[in-house]
Amino acid sequence: MAVNHYAKGYRAERELKQMLLAQGFQVVRSGGSGTDGVSPDLLALKASKKFALECKARSSDYLHIEKPKWELMKSWEETTGLPVIIAWKIDRREWRFFPLLAMKDSGKSYSLNKKEYGNGMEFGEVIKTR
Repeated sequence: MAVNHYAKGYRAERELKQMLLAQGFQVVRSGGSGTDGVSPDLLALKASKKFALECKARSSDYLHIEKPKWELMKSWEETTGLPVIIAWKIDRREWRFFPLLAMKDSGKSYSLNKKEYGNGMEFGEVIKTR
């Protein structure tokens, strides 16, 4: 039986939220972020560090974000001043993190592949304050 895509995404967001809370961040989850497409999934806030996360949990080695969604995230980043980071988790592997500009323009979408996944930032690098 296939895993419900929404449920899988929600579980991944919740896992990442718990990881951030354990490191002393206040975390706000954007309800319905996947449906409105306007705001990132999570906001991570600490006096010394603030950022937004767009969370993607996939079983495949490729990640694609449609151009309109990527452009909304870029606009959101510019408007709020908070960096938007793509948080990508491949099944049975650790989270990896990418600034929006790390994604490659592939025509109709922006994408990352398996090789780039290995070059993503680890959790400790993302939460580091200096």
